Parts: sequence; structure tokens; C-alpha cells
Amino acid sequence: MDEQQYYRTVLDKMEKCFQFSDYVVATGEELVAEGADPAFPAITRSSRELAGLTVERQLQVHIPVIGANSQSVLTPLDFEIYLGEQQHQLYTDKQSQKQYFEQTVPVIDWIKQLLTRRGMPFLLDYTPSGGHILWHNLVDYRYAQEIMKIGYLEEELIVQCQRRIAGDWRRHNGVSWQAASVFSGLTRLADYLALLTIDHFSRQPGNSPGLPVAISDSEERCINLDNSWCEGSPYMRSIRSPFSLHKKNRERFGQRQAPPLVDVIGGYFDGVAMHGEITPAEAVECMWDLKRAAEHADRFSGYIPCANDSLIDFIAEYRASDLYQFHCEFDRQDSLQPGEALYRAERDGRLSAQSRRIINKPNPLAVQPYYMRRLTYDLVVGVGWAPTHVANLLADLYLSDEPRWTQDFRQAYPAAEKAGFWARIFSALALWQTGKIKFKG
Repeated sequence: MDEQQYYRTVLDKMEKCFQFSDYVVATGEELVAEGADPAFPAITRSSRELAGLTVERQLQVHIPVIGANSQSVLTPLDFEIYLGEQQHQLYTDKQSQKQYFEQTVPVIDWIKQLLTRRGMPFLLDYTPSGGHILWHNLVDYRYAQEIMKIGYLEEELIVQCQRRIAGDWRRHNGVSWQAASVFSGLTRLADYLALLTIDHFSRQPGNSPGLPVAISDSEERCINLDNSWCEGSPYMRSIRSPFSLHKKNRERFGQRQAPPLVDVIGGYFDGVAMHGEITPAEAVECMWDLKRAAEHADRFSGYIPCANDSLIDFIAEYRASDLYQFHCEFDRQDSLQPGEALYRAERDGRLSAQSRRIINKPNPLAVQPYYMRRLTYDLVVGVGWAPTHVANLLADLYLSDEPRWTQDFRQAYPAAEKAGFWARIFSALALWQTGKIKFKG
């Protein structure tokens, strides 16, 4: 089965993945010739053009996190195997990929049990490097009102969400305050779930996977709970669709003559029972065989489930945690004036040599999670800075012209929001490491 035949076979199911979306994000290196950014070659098109983007052009497709007219917000929990310079092993050798996937089983099982025990619907979608756990949140529902209460929106992010740009599918309707608040609340729950998972495996080393469990590529080799989707403007966020082709083996790892890989659904939990569940090893077999993947796809409708009121109980658990208290304190702390944190850091003799190196060479170190984590630990634990002031420092670095940033830290990824996310998650991790944030066993 070739790519066109595969897409033609699963198209009706893929269309249901976009049930709340009015546009599609399509990616592929061939789009560079059409003027797309080589760093992430992507175009946005009406969801009515999904067949043309897939069956006709065989592009990879992503679902926007914010639904049409801000009616819904997609939760895109993301976990992956991160091998640094050896990442190619997941895309160029099936047996190697299968062996690494076996190490994810304890983490996948733990997260699935955490959600199923609480009756929280989700779809599990395996990718060549890990997987996504997806569910929609409908903004007008009672549980969404509770999610809004735990979020926090920076002023500059509110301004950018309200802005409408004609002809830009991501921004032609803006993002409502309600949808942006749901997105923000979901990022807090993602923090909670990630740290809860790390804490769980630290307590039970005998059941731990071979690779350490970490957040957002902050270790050189790890099972990565990738919460990087939590930072930036919600209208910029999307997640690869179930059933999509996955061409990193060709585009990034040089397997030009090989067929593309494909994302494969690993199960659907409706709030009561799990349906169509397969093991990671079975998913890997499907990823490398389009015909087998198409046959497996017949077990699913394509719909991504919507949350239910069981999410309210999960929110209550989070609000009873030390992490919630930390988040509230982080949001309440007074920020320094622009430039003040950088001025203080440059003159603080207590900083480590590594922290000084990051400050002196912020591009790219101050946007790399491995270094941001260590800078944050040094400032919060070693020196005693307030976590909010770490966020101020990162924002100062992002808004400085000297590093010659290529990223847009004023509109697409507002500096205060981006810096706040990274300082918040890595400060919480540092406080957990030093026993100041605890989770109930």
C-alpha cells in the first residue's frame, strides 16, 4: 500500500479527528518551495481541504489545539523517548525502536491507570518516538468552568489572543478569554500530571523504566514528558493528528528511499472501558507497514473523546496539592521591572559558572530545557531567587536584541508567558527535588 492509498483508506476517520476545527496545519519539507519556514515548514488551510492535503499531496497533518470559534480546547499530552544524538534509532531501525518502546511501558501504564481510575476519557495515539494522550474540552461545559479557575493569563498574552488577523487561519477569529483560560488551566494540570509521574517512579525504582523520566527534554537521554506545548500562544499550538503520516525518517534522518512511518492509535477509553487497545510493540509493527496500519485503523471511529465531569475531581486533587500552592504563590509574586532581573544576575557573584555562561550566551542556551532547568535550580536553590524573578530574567534575555533571536518573542511566543512557563515548571521541579513540594504516595 502506498501513501495515497493509505490516506484514501483512513480519510473518513481522520476527518472526524478535526470535528471541532475549521482549519488544518499541514507540514512537510516540500512546502519550503512554497515559501514555508525551513525550520518548521507548515501551511494552514481550511479543514474542507483535508482530502487535498492528504490523499492528493500526502502531507503530514496536525490538529489545532483551539477549536473553531474558541468552542473547544484540545488536551495534547505528549510523551516521547528522547535519545539526544541517537534519536535516529527510533526512525531508522524497527527492532531498535521496539526495544526502546518497551522501556516506556511502565510510564504508559501508569498514566493510563491514573486516567482510567478516575473515569477520564482519552485517546492514546502512538508516534514513532512515543505517543499522545488526547481529549477535547468543550468550553461551555461545567468542567471547563473549573479548568478556567486554575489558569493564569499574562496581560500581553490576552492582548495577542484578542487580536484578529484577516487571512490568518490561526488568528482570523482570535481566541476568546474563556478558551485561553481553559488552555492555561490545562497547562497547570499537565504540570501536575508530569511531576506526579516523576514522583511515582522515584518512589518505586524497582518498577521504573530503564531511562529516567524527565520533563521537556531536560535530560540528555530520558522518557520525556514533553510539556513544551504548554508555552506560547494557544493559537500557535497544534498536535499531529491520529492516522497522519510521519516522515521524520525521511526528512530528518536521511531515509530518503524508505516509506514514511505513521501514527497509530493505541486505544480509546470512553470513561468506562478501554477499546481497541494494543501494546507498544504491536503499534511499532503497524508504524512500519501502511497496510497493517490501515487495517488496524478500522477498529476506531476517528473521534477524539470529550472530557466529562470526572475532570472536576482531578482538578480538586490538584488544588489540594503542594504544587497548586506553589503555582498560586508564583502567580502572586511581584515581578521586577523590565531589565532589572538581568541587571541583578549579571552582578550576583553567587551564580555558578554554568549559569553565567547561559546568561552570557542566551541564544540558544536560554531556550534549551537542559540548560534552563540547571539555571533555574541554581537561582532558586543555590542563590535563593524567587521563581518569578527567574521568569523575569528569562524574559529579559528573550527581549534583548543582542542575542539576535529568530523566534518571535513579542507576538507568536510572548516573552513573559514563555519565560513564566519554563521558570514555573523547573522551579517546581527544583523544589520537589529539595523536599519543599511533596506528593501524596
